[in-house]
Amino acid sequence: MSSLLPEVRTVDGHALFETTIEETHVTLLRTMSERINLKLSEAVAHVLDRQPYVRRVTVANWIEHVGACPRCHSLRSNRLSRNGSRPRTLTTRWGDLQIRWPRLVCECGGSVALHLGDWLKPYQRLGPDVDAQIERWGALSISLREMQRELAHSYIGPLGQRTLMQRLHQLQALTPDLADSATPPILQIDAIWFTQLRPTGQWRQDRKGRRRQVKSRVKRCILIALGVWPESGRQEVLAWRLANSEDTAAWLDFLSHLEAQGIRGENGLRLVIHDGGSGLCSALHTVDFGAAEQRCLFHKLRNIAKAIQVPDNLSAEERRRRRKAILKDFTAIWAAKAYATVLRRYLSVVRQYRDAQPGAVATLRRDFRATVTYFLILQQHPTWPRQFVRTTSRLERVNRPLRKRLRNANAYHSDTGVLAMVAQVADRTFQPGTRSARV
Repeated sequence: MSSLLPEVRTVDGHALFETTIEETHVTLLRTMSERINLKLSEAVAHVLDRQPYVRRVTVANWIEHVGACPRCHSLRSNRLSRNGSRPRTLTTRWGDLQIRWPRLVCECGGSVALHLGDWLKPYQRLGPDVDAQIERWGALSISLREMQRELAHSYIGPLGQRTLMQRLHQLQALTPDLADSATPPILQIDAIWFTQLRPTGQWRQDRKGRRRQVKSRVKRCILIALGVWPESGRQEVLAWRLANSEDTAAWLDFLSHLEAQGIRGENGLRLVIHDGGSGLCSALHTVDFGAAEQRCLFHKLRNIAKAIQVPDNLSAEERRRRRKAILKDFTAIWAAKAYATVLRRYLSVVRQYRDAQPGAVATLRRDFRATVTYFLILQQHPTWPRQFVRTTSRLERVNRPLRKRLRNANAYHSDTGVLAMVAQVADRTFQPGTRSARV
């Protein structure tokens, strides 16, 4: 007689885990909605200075409301009363929250809007945490389609590309206001180039038969101004603007904007550092900041290195060594600590390479006096570190993440997208506690 096997009982652990997560999530959303509605009720009681079902006559006349009645323009909270609530759905990282937004009515019949620090604006359905997540993805140069795929696997759900783009374009509001900024002692100016797609006026049909505009790739630049406070090590991006080129007109418009906002010598500006571009130098002759000008030593040495000529019959390694040795003699000019030593080394290099390297010597002699302005500044301000007054290296560190974002994007379709990207990089770079913002 065969033995009887006991019945095997199995449990689907994966289904049990998923069910538990789903039930917990539903409870979490319900609890969060209830807590938010309770806090909103408490906020209304704080604004009206009375609890529900309490007469308005108990409120003092001097209690004022956070908003005015749109009809009678009254600010007195003893004229307001509760008028029910309006259902709102707010999408967060945890899912959709069902909120009852309170309504207030005045004695005159006007409906008073309740503002809680612009936390939930009219017609807003995405929470600030969702916007923050989209901004972080934008900082990582994640495409809109990749954002959609990530959202589809979250409690947020899929969002349209137009919605995602609008959230990224909101970053343009981070542009600083020069009227509220203190004038820095040092101003560094530079430009960075990028590629943008612009309509040509022609139309085409894509594979799905849709009518699309034909766009061409054009080169544009971003003009950037950085303020530096050498005493404390503070630095801040003051302004930026899009331009089609680095010509005199573009720089003149940008510099005039800075000067009109109070960035000038009479307010504390002492030095303007730039790369020596022809358009920028011409604009600086027109816009008088009332401050000294310093030619960036890094850009000067780079131009000298390009002008150095070595024989073609040498090997690549020998050519590199010869070029490096010649450039070392030019670099030694600005390595001196005293102004007299700089002039002596300058004359020595000119005599030594006048015939062998005429291009490099011509580049050296061009606006040479502008490269040693920092000696005069250090005499007036001996406590300032030398690295703040000789080059635009501080601004180049800001341009580094900008160039990375521009390379990853390949090409931008609109001015708003570029300005929003620059605003986000500037805001993240100079947050308190970051390496760029510390001394």
